[in-house]
Amino acid sequence: MSMEEFNKLSRNQRKKVMHQEKWEREAAAFKEKKQEQRRERRRRHNQRIARGEIKPSRPPPNQIRSGHQIVVDMDFDDKMTEREIKSMCAQLSHCYSANRCATQHVDLHITKLHEKSSSRFTALSSVHKMWAKQYIDFRDKEYLDMFDKDKLVYLTADSPNVVEHLDPEKAYVVGGIVDRNRYKLLTLKKAEEQGIAHAQLPIGQYIQMATRKVMTVNQIFEILLKFIETGDWKTAFVDVIPQRKFKDNASGQTEPTEDNNTDGSANTSDED
Repeated sequence: MSMEEFNKLSRNQRKKVMHQEKWEREAAAFKEKKQEQRRERRRRHNQRIARGEIKPSRPPPNQIRSGHQIVVDMDFDDKMTEREIKSMCAQLSHCYSANRCATQHVDLHITKLHEKSSSRFTALSSVHKMWAKQYIDFRDKEYLDMFDKDKLVYLTADSPNVVEHLDPEKAYVVGGIVDRNRYKLLTLKKAEEQGIAHAQLPIGQYIQMATRKVMTVNQIFEILLKFIETGDWKTAFVDVIPQRKFKDNASGQTEPTEDNNTDGSANTSDED
């Protein structure tokens, strides 16, 4: 545009022309700056993954199927409020993400997803219908229709038995309920009535908790994943359970305890 043409423009038109010319002059530099910012964010993100601070958003290239079977029993619709059902559905989303990003993923089965939970889950995240079945499998049926009784172990805090290792020949059931400890012995009684084995996680053998020993379903699931990966219960507990729940000794280290009266699974909170 010639100077003569420019001078004929109104003040607002001149501002627009000047702004456009400035943008064209600086566009290349601005684009390079943005690209460098994206590269720097990517570098920081990869460094955090390497340090174990966050999990990768994609399955690791060396991921393998562990062969272990984990079941989340969702047969508790009538015992949860709407808010608790919403929390439980969010926890299942976390389970899917953790399994998808695990170095050794498990076969995760969600059983007895009743009407209220199913509707809430769809409302929260309709994309769950597109989730890969190798990482999560939604079933209307009961786990008793999927596995022989002698292959099932219900993980419940109230069991006197303690899990020492995870048998790939068995399916471990986690109670999919957020109840704030309203229903005492709920999952233990269910396991006993169904005639299946039950046990609690060995938390008390490795760490001492400073707060009430309540964990979310996704925390329990991630502990199981971490144990499958490392074969070390203490590593699994320390890596997954929030540090604020640990009781430290005088030296500031996580203090082991011989108290076995800890929550293995059933009485979960609505944290996620």
